[in-house]
Amino acid sequence: MAFKIYDIDKNEVNFPIDSLGYGMKTPGNIGFDIVIGSVIYENVYSQSSYTDKLVKRYPKDREVNIVLSFVAMDETDWRLKRDEIYSFFRNLGIFYVAETHQPFKLLKVTVDSGYTMEEISLTWGRAEIPLKIIDTPFKQSLHTTTDLDSEGIRFNDKWAYGMGTWFAENYWQYEFTGVKPTFYNAGDEEVKLIQQKESLITLKLNAVPTNGLIDIDDGTTTFKLWYDFKVGDVIRIHGKHVTLNGKNVLGDTNFNFLTVKTGWNYWDVRGIPNRDYEFKIDFRYLYD
Repeated sequence: MAFKIYDIDKNEVNFPIDSLGYGMKTPGNIGFDIVIGSVIYENVYSQSSYTDKLVKRYPKDREVNIVLSFVAMDETDWRLKRDEIYSFFRNLGIFYVAETHQPFKLLKVTVDSGYTMEEISLTWGRAEIPLKIIDTPFKQSLHTTTDLDSEGIRFNDKWAYGMGTWFAENYWQYEFTGVKPTFYNAGDEEVKLIQQKESLITLKLNAVPTNGLIDIDDGTTTFKLWYDFKVGDVIRIHGKHVTLNGKNVLGDTNFNFLTVKTGWNYWDVRGIPNRDYEFKIDFRYLYD
């Protein structure tokens, strides 16, 4: 089978097949395929009297199509199986799809336009379904840096060749106490944490910050939070949400959000005496 489907919670979903073995399959799964195009960019150019210069590229979209087939018992069952597949994708809503040979790199998608089941024979149907990309055109790792930090690299069906994770164990630390956070992004693309809704930075204070200010610096951008802090406070930056002990404090920040660059990241947390803090970062790698 050329592709796998996961629900919004990233649990693998079984294809609709009845107790007699009819449904979304064919002998040898002939007719199942996924076609993934390259990332489509929006380019910004500066104009001059000599030549246009590329200033910025924004990843915008990606063409993804799945081809599927089904087998039915007879003509009546053909129509029942067709309707069951329509219902299957409608009820999935937003879901994830992955190539069978790269099952841990997921694209977040939905069926956003109409499609028709083609009647190949009285008992065999086929459709090509265009998918709409959601959130990011890049593939996301099925598992997160928290899994790597707690488990390391194991042969446990979570990471695979081509995911950039075949390095020494000291690459996979994403929790830090009393030191500057230094961690690795094994993906092909930087991660803008405001856009990756599941990403989470957790900072626990074991000392009262000086001047009521905490800085988190990613080497390019500095996030600032002003507050009347106390020992034991926990700051969480969860996508676009910023909380202190569960209370929304986005309005007390400078509204800067951080980015995880590809390769090694050398961050700094400032304002806490003697670096007396506990820092954690959790995100998913992004791939072409």
